[in-house]
Amino acid sequence: MVLTTIVSFIIVMSVLVFVHELGHLLVAKRSKIVVEEFGFGYPPRVKKLFERGGTIYSINAIPFGGFCRMRGEDDPSLSGSFAAASKLARSLTLFAGPAMNLLLAVVLLTVMMFLIGAPDPTVTGAVVYDVVKESPAAAAGLQPGDRIIAADETPIVTTDDLRVHSAAHLGQPVTYQFVRRDPTSGAAQTRQVTMTPRVNPPKDQGSLGLKIGAPSRPATIGEAVTGGLSLTGQAIWYTFAIPARLIQTGRPIGEFGFTGPIGIAVLTGDAVQEAQRNASAVPLLEFTALLSVALAITNLLPLPALDGGRLLFIVIEFIRRRRINPNQEGLVHLIGFGLLLLLLGMVTVREVSDLIRGLPVVPGLR
Repeated sequence: MVLTTIVSFIIVMSVLVFVHELGHLLVAKRSKIVVEEFGFGYPPRVKKLFERGGTIYSINAIPFGGFCRMRGEDDPSLSGSFAAASKLARSLTLFAGPAMNLLLAVVLLTVMMFLIGAPDPTVTGAVVYDVVKESPAAAAGLQPGDRIIAADETPIVTTDDLRVHSAAHLGQPVTYQFVRRDPTSGAAQTRQVTMTPRVNPPKDQGSLGLKIGAPSRPATIGEAVTGGLSLTGQAIWYTFAIPARLIQTGRPIGEFGFTGPIGIAVLTGDAVQEAQRNASAVPLLEFTALLSVALAITNLLPLPALDGGRLLFIVIEFIRRRRINPNQEGLVHLIGFGLLLLLLGMVTVREVSDLIRGLPVVPGLR
């Protein structure tokens, strides 16, 4: 399990960072900014793959994402350097990284919508998407793909019907009817089980221990793309809403699920395990897409060393109509980068301490 978590975390984060850096590369090239090296992974360099257009493409020792090293990022005296490019070229190059992460999220969520399908109003019931271990549903033998159609002979037309009926019969045995398709023949079989909805279930498990959804049909391309765009928009909104709610309520950061690298690794491992358990890529696609959105928004924050911090300096340059001394700007980004590393280190130490004490690493799960 630990190995799966580590490997899956490295793969997922590598994809997100690589796509981010690829955005910088493509727009920098388009803007005539010299990219000295585009690397897969982080140095030290292991192998130079090839050189094209003045750019070295390399494989590096640390298998984590990649980097895009542009000429003279803080030195406008160099020809073809990033710092010597126009304000528009620099802005587009900086924005391209987060934009690629948002585009990746749209693509992943569109694929997810293809796999999930579109709601089918012609079919009633509540479809089981996941079953929690050691829950009433798990003990009864329910499986992902089962469709619950009745409870104590009361028809279950929508997912809300199942939730309402179960909530009204907490601690009482209930007979549920469900439809299961034979994996070989595809024939539908109606079965029934008796389950007792729990009065005090563990957090986020529900009284039966089920993750349910509406019946679906294969989605069209238009429906999948529209759904992917809509879900990406919701993810962006939620990402911005977290700090707004934090400021408004004054509640601890941990209550809103802020976490560090170890916490993200744990969540990645959980997504992979859920995907394996359900034999579906949906949980991993959704998690990777949400993480990609979070990476994009975080990089656009106006903090030194981040893309948003560099964009802020360009905005100041535009307002003042003259550039801030590149050496001073570089120093600010260097200090900012150091502070970000310090914050990352502090969060990591806290997470390691939680692991040692046996506490959940992800604050929102405590």
